[in-house]
Amino acid sequence: MERALVIGASGFVGRALMARLGRDRGIGTWHAKPTKDMPQFDATRERLSELRKRLPADITHVFVPFGLVNPEQCARDPSGTAEINVASVLRVLDDALKIGLLPVFVSTDYVYDGGKLLPAEDEPQTPNTEYGRQKAAVERWLMDRTEPWLIARLSKVVSGDTTTHSVLGQWVNDIREGRPMRSAIDQVFSPASVDDVAGAMVHLAEIGLNGVYHVAGPEPISRYELNIMLMDAVRSVDECITGTVESCSLRDIHFLENRPLNTSLSTQKLQKAIAWPFRSMRALCQEIAKSEFARS
Repeated sequence: MERALVIGASGFVGRALMARLGRDRGIGTWHAKPTKDMPQFDATRERLSELRKRLPADITHVFVPFGLVNPEQCARDPSGTAEINVASVLRVLDDALKIGLLPVFVSTDYVYDGGKLLPAEDEPQTPNTEYGRQKAAVERWLMDRTEPWLIARLSKVVSGDTTTHSVLGQWVNDIREGRPMRSAIDQVFSPASVDDVAGAMVHLAEIGLNGVYHVAGPEPISRYELNIMLMDAVRSVDECITGTVESCSLRDIHFLENRPLNTSLSTQKLQKAIAWPFRSMRALCQEIAKSEFARS
């Protein structure tokens, strides 16, 4: 990989990819969130082939993390969200392949329905949500191509950023405001910090790997356990802070669709390929607690 383009560099994962690539190797675009020193690009009406003409000649890869990631939004508006998550993404991927760029598509653990624990990359897709079906449709399109491509299936991606949809950052806000937190004890995933996710994806591209990889943390954990882990870490740096974590079932929460309970992923293929040193959730929670709540 010489230099990479990130479509959707103003988003949660996109920003982390840009930080990992650095200014020398990363060129990003934004759509809804204006970002300094980046061109605007609307994948619903513009073509990557036209954007490519305005970019440096040494770009070899294009990361595609953009899209609508809220499963409830996808369930509420299947056709509208598919225009972005499927139609516009496929146009970007098709253009990338035609102009000789290797696409790195960011997918999701929701391509599985949770019926099999720790599925490997070659397990058949079994999505039971609209969001999962949209991601699975893009995956299948790529898998039918003969050109090289890379799919990174992510699980829960987290950080302490309080301005994003990261669950840890949301809980930091809840703890500060004294709001009780309610977390499902039966919702299990393979969480990883956004910095590790970006680093692993970039490294896969750097060493020229193709195919599907589960870019996720090595330790399955429930949402409730992660919530308790953060709360314990906060109390360890300031015992005066109080917070309430209530357990529930994911089925107690009304969604338009029944979401998969266990979307933890096998990461043996990834670790065999690059042995990425993911930070443990306990270490990340402790780091966030010190940063956000330690007394000066």
